[in-house]
Amino acid sequence: MRKAKIGAIQWKELPMEGSCYPFGAQYVNDVAHIMDRQVKPQLEVTLSLLDEAGQAGLDIVTTCEDICAVSVYFADVTEKNIFPALAEASAAYAEARLAEKAKKYSMYIVGCYFKRYADGIYNVASLFDRGGCIIGEYRKSHLPANELWQVKAGDALDVFETDFGKVGILICYDMMYPEPAHILSLKGAEIVFHPTLGYGWYDSIGEATLRTRANDGSIYIVVAKNHRHNAAGRSGVIDYWGQVLADAGFYANKVVWQEVDLDEPKVQPDWFYQTQMSGRGDVAGRVLIERRLDMYGLLADETLAARLEAPPHKRQLALMRMAADGEIRWG
Repeated sequence: MRKAKIGAIQWKELPMEGSCYPFGAQYVNDVAHIMDRQVKPQLEVTLSLLDEAGQAGLDIVTTCEDICAVSVYFADVTEKNIFPALAEASAAYAEARLAEKAKKYSMYIVGCYFKRYADGIYNVASLFDRGGCIIGEYRKSHLPANELWQVKAGDALDVFETDFGKVGILICYDMMYPEPAHILSLKGAEIVFHPTLGYGWYDSIGEATLRTRANDGSIYIVVAKNHRHNAAGRSGVIDYWGQVLADAGFYANKVVWQEVDLDEPKVQPDWFYQTQMSGRGDVAGRVLIERRLDMYGLLADETLAARLEAPPHKRQLALMRMAADGEIRWG
C-alpha cells in the first residue's frame, strides 16, 4: 500500500491598505514598501497554515494561487509599473520561506506565486521536497485575460516523482479545459494539485468541473483556493471517482486533507456487465482501449480560433496601449 496524507490550505486575503493599492490616491510606488506592508503579511497567513499541515503529519500540501498577493498589479502598465520587480522580490522571499517549512516538517509543498525569469514573468507552482529543495516546477499554460497583460504562458505539462507517487500540477484557469488534466493522467500522474483563485466559469459549476476532471482522468485532484463566499472557497480532496473526500467549505484559514491509498485500484465489480463483457474491471484501462482517436482530430484544429472576429490577444494589446497612454484607468 502507498498511503499518503494529501491536503490543501484555504487562506483568507488580508485587506489591502491604500498605500499598496496601485490605482488609489494614497499609493506608494515602492517595492520595499509593498513587500513589507502587503506581500510579507499575506504570506504569513499561508505559512501559519503550512505549520498546521506539518503538525498534522501531511505528506504533501498545496497552497492556493498567488500566495504573495501581487496579481492586483497586472493592469498597471504605465511608467509606474513595478510588477516585474515585485514578482522577482516576492518569489525569492516566498521560496526561502516555503523551503524552511518543507524541511522543518519533512513535507512536500506545492507553492504558487509569480516569478520573474530572463524571458519574462510566469505564474509558477514549485514542488518542494521533504528537504526543502525545489524538484519540479509548473508554469501556468492557460492564461485568462487579466494575466495576459504582463505574464507569459508556460508550454509544458510535466509529471513529477515523489516518494509516494507521481503528481502533476495545474493552476486556476488551466482546469477550465479538459485536455491538461487528461494529458497529466496519460503521463502517469496519480494526483493533480490545483492552486487557484477561481472556481469554474461560475460558482455552481466549479465543483462539477473538478469532479468530472478527476473521474475522467482517474486521478485524485487536490484543490486549494482562497476563502470567499462569492467565487466560492471549497478547497478539498477529490478521488478518482469524482467523489469529494474532504471539503473546506467556506471556512477561512483552514487546512483540509485526506489519507489515500494510491495502490487501491479504480475498478468496477466483477458482476458489472461492462466488466463481464470487456473482461476488464479497470476503468482507466478500459477508457484507453475504447477511445476513438480517429474522431478527435478537430480538437487540435488551429483554424477554429480564426473564426472569431477579434482575436483576444489583439484587444489585449490595444487596451494595454490605452492604459499606458492614460486613456483608461482601473479602479
